[in-house]
Amino acid sequence: MALVLLALTGCDRALGGPLPPGASAPASSSAPAPADADASASPEPAEALPGPRVVPGPPALPAGTTTGLVPRLAAMRTDGFAAAARWAVPPGSSALGDTLTGRVADALRAFAEEHGTTWSPGVDLVAGGVATPCGGGSLFAPSPVRLTVGCTVVVASGPVVGERLVVAAVGPGGAADVRREVWYADASGGVHDGTALYADGAPRRVLALVSEGLRAAGRIDPTEDPFAGLDHESSRALLADSVVTGAGAGVVVTLAVPGAPGARPVSVHVPARLLEPVLSDVGRAVLAAASSGEPYAPPDVGAAGDPVDCSLLPCASITFDDGPTSLTPTLLDTLDGTRAAATFFLQGASVQRNPGVAARAVAAGHEVANHTWGHPDLTKLKDDEVVDEVVRTQDAIESATGVRPTSIRPPYGASNRHVRDLIRLPFVVWDVDTRDWQDPGVDAVVERAVGQAVPGSIILMHDTHSDTIEAVPSVIAGLRGRGFALATVSGQFRGALPGAGALVSHGPG
Repeated sequence: MALVLLALTGCDRALGGPLPPGASAPASSSAPAPADADASASPEPAEALPGPRVVPGPPALPAGTTTGLVPRLAAMRTDGFAAAARWAVPPGSSALGDTLTGRVADALRAFAEEHGTTWSPGVDLVAGGVATPCGGGSLFAPSPVRLTVGCTVVVASGPVVGERLVVAAVGPGGAADVRREVWYADASGGVHDGTALYADGAPRRVLALVSEGLRAAGRIDPTEDPFAGLDHESSRALLADSVVTGAGAGVVVTLAVPGAPGARPVSVHVPARLLEPVLSDVGRAVLAAASSGEPYAPPDVGAAGDPVDCSLLPCASITFDDGPTSLTPTLLDTLDGTRAAATFFLQGASVQRNPGVAARAVAAGHEVANHTWGHPDLTKLKDDEVVDEVVRTQDAIESATGVRPTSIRPPYGASNRHVRDLIRLPFVVWDVDTRDWQDPGVDAVVERAVGQAVPGSIILMHDTHSDTIEAVPSVIAGLRGRGFALATVSGQFRGALPGAGALVSHGPG
């Protein structure tokens, strides 16, 4: 390491950098001056290349560069504690999304268990709800005992994403325990923590550069090395919070200096040129992505293709009956633009008239289910008529979309034990009725859908009314503003609805 630093320092001096105290200037070059040179003029000294330096903290990307990511929010409050977590994941299923969600879930559930309960997500707890990735307010009513998880997107360029998590727990006595870590996804989809930016055996060399920045800022004595004596694993652990800076200018390492008074961490920016000898292949790839200036290229995943864990997040399902109709494509455009999942209870006759619209809903990842062929009250039909209504619709949906529905919504919500035994599917009804079929106006639909929802709600609307289609953007924004995640009905049950003949009006719990 000494050889590397000496070589780099010597290079800086050759470019006109400052000399150490007591050093003499090198002898001038013996090369003759040009004939037309002004002998009285003093040459302009070259500016020294910057070395490691203390900075206010790791940088974050502007919000506009992270819009392709999916925001997440989980919160809970009891008489004894409050907890809230924000993070962001790439669209669709991804190793980075699984890693980040897993880290957050472990922290939240462990905190709840530590305080004598199990995790139960709530809404109306965090200002701003779910809006932009890693953006929004804090707990409305913070508790002396609390856990917060905050996130910052640090790289989003091409297929490469980097995200920083800060997990802070405050105990009954006010003592805080803070953990900071950064996770990166490379072009292949592989996931790496901040320490993976550096080659094997390099952590001590990186910490030597950090020490150089601390000395330059007067944070440690000129002869002090606070990281001396640390073993390899301890050295590596100190580099978990390593953030690649914009334009690939280097890395900001944030750590608590061993032996320093207080627990406040310090951030040191190490220029990329000094890190080049100690970067891993992962580190070079991430720095190259950050310096490329390319916009983030999220995976091409359908609007409803984002995994949602409704045991961790507070979920609600928006559902639409009686379509598809001529209004449904506009609704699908809205769902696409907001990455909102929905469940469509389709009439067989409508599918027969609009097979391509039904197929589009399935292609986007939405759930489709059976709403009979002609919308009769099933309790008033003969057995063979009930079966015909359902089977004809099953066949029509499968023919149009390639998917055979696994649930049914009886028209008017009307069923009885005999009908449910006859049709061996789960019967899905609702707990929030917007009564949009009465044409109450856009504002009334929004107020009912958003205001009456609770975690697990199944919200009834119809894609046969223009006011409903107009209301949907505000319904989505309003639910997310309260903290809800949107999931399909079966998504609330992790893809497995209750058994045949069950009557479902609400998510689990």
